[in-house]
Amino acid sequence: MILRGRWGRFVRYGASSAAATAASAGAFAIAYQLSHLGPGLSSVAAFLAGAAINFVGNRYWAWARRQRARLGRDVLGYLLLAVGTAVAAALVTSLADSWTDRLGLSGDRRTVLVEGAYFATYAAMFLVKFVVLDRLLFAERSRHQVESTTRA
Repeated sequence: MILRGRWGRFVRYGASSAAATAASAGAFAIAYQLSHLGPGLSSVAAFLAGAAINFVGNRYWAWARRQRARLGRDVLGYLLLAVGTAVAAALVTSLADSWTDRLGLSGDRRTVLVEGAYFATYAAMFLVKFVVLDRLLFAERSRHQVESTTRA
């Protein structure tokens, strides 16, 4: 059964987000635990790993936008939304890293808590991002909507 409409978009958005999350999780763990890059750079590495997957999955699959005319606008809007979320995640992971350091945690426990803070930030933004993408960035404007807004 193929879901259509907003629920279908939400399911495809969720699947795209899951793929991006898996890529981000791997990148964060490698950067933070294996490469010892710290929470800020690890968040950036995780962001870069997931952002391209998420944008392509959302624009071309979840919202099925194929036209090239609005590609630049879509990329810019998506980047602003994604970078805002990434900055919030970097701040939260830095706080979690500082907190786990003060508690004297190290190794796997510290990694799990800091990575958990990273993903908690993205989980909190999941629904907010869907609404912004669905209602603003990737919204389909019908001919009637365009005509009514240009008459005023």
